[in-house]
Parts: sequence; C-alpha cells; structure tokens
Amino acid sequence: MSIAKINDLIVNEKFEHHFQALYDLNTLTPIGYEALLRTDLFTNPEILFEKASHTNRFFELEMRSIKKALHSFDTINRCTYNNKNILINVFPTNLADPDFLGKLNKILGETTLAANQVMIEINESEIIQNVDYFSTTVHELQEEGYLIAIDDVGKGVSSLQAIVELQPDFVKMDQYFAKHLARSSRKQETVLLFFRLLFILFFWNTSTRIVP
Repeated sequence: MSIAKINDLIVNEKFEHHFQALYDLNTLTPIGYEALLRTDLFTNPEILFEKASHTNRFFELEMRSIKKALHSFDTINRCTYNNKNILINVFPTNLADPDFLGKLNKILGETTLAANQVMIEINESEIIQNVDYFSTTVHELQEEGYLIAIDDVGKGVSSLQAIVELQPDFVKMDQYFAKHLARSSRKQETVLLFFRLLFILFFWNTSTRIVP
C-alpha cells in the first residue's frame, strides 16, 4: 500500500473496532472487552501497523485508533450500564512518546469512562529490550489509574523480568499455551509451573491477575 493510501486511511479514519470479550472463567462473565482494529483495506491489521510504523504518522494512527475505540466503547457502556473494562493494544514505541499520556488523558476526558476502566496492553517481547525505560512510563500510567496488561507472556525468555519490573495488573499468556491445553499434559505442567512462579511474584504485587 502506498503512503498516500495510508495517509487517507488515517485522516479519514477508515477503520472501526470490534470488541472481543475477556471472560472470568470462575463466573463465566465478561470482565472487559478488547478493542480490535478492523479495516476493509487490510485483512490483517498487523500489516497496517507494520507499514505505518515506517512513516511519520504511526503515532497519529495509534492515537486516532485509541480515540475512536474509547468513544465507541463509551457509547456502548452508557447504553448497557455494565461499567466493564476496555483493553487497548499500544505499541511500545508509541507508549514511550512523551505526548502519549497527555493525549490519552485528553481523550478519556471526552468520555464518561474512568482511568481504571482502561487497560493498556503491551507486548512482552517488544518491551523487554528496554524494560528500565518502559517501567517509568508504565508506572506513570498506573499512577493516573490506568491498568496495565502484558501480552504474550511465556513467548519470550524474559517474561518474569518484565512482570517484576513493570508490575502489571494483568498478564496474558501466549495463545500457544491455551490452545488444546486440556489435551496436552506437557502444556498443563508448564502452565502450572509458570503459575507457581507467578505466585511467588504476588508477594511483590498482589494485584496482578492472569488471563489466557
């Protein structure tokens, strides 16, 4: 896709969001919804973000996506009165932008949502190269009341380091472990071991929750 078409997609916001439920397996009720960007121009939205990351409008695309997602979710939330959480994916490079927190607060102020209803999801494999740098940004978000989730935990070799340093509110295990988990004793043993290690980490951060 040409730069002109990417610019057109960004300026005219030729995308929408689908909201995928995240369930509490104990109660089988949704605890929140993940905002997934969709556009007719790309079958796989990851390709869009990958191409946009090589332009000077990547941050703008991220913020426009977040704004549209939060406004759409706010409309749904006001109609249903369910006060659930919304999970939004943020690329680490954009999360580290000095304008990110200010712009996020401004967008949130345009809605009836509270900061503690917004869960910022970060991909573990992308942040681990510079955990110390991201920990400052993450802790600033948490001080504002935002929730932090780390995605794809277990996919990289440094998951525990990321959890210790960033102290997320949620961790999302890599889908590899969830797929056919009931039929694989090896996966069950690995997940159980990982849960035991996380249990130790609870002594430092008792608020962290684990979701598949």
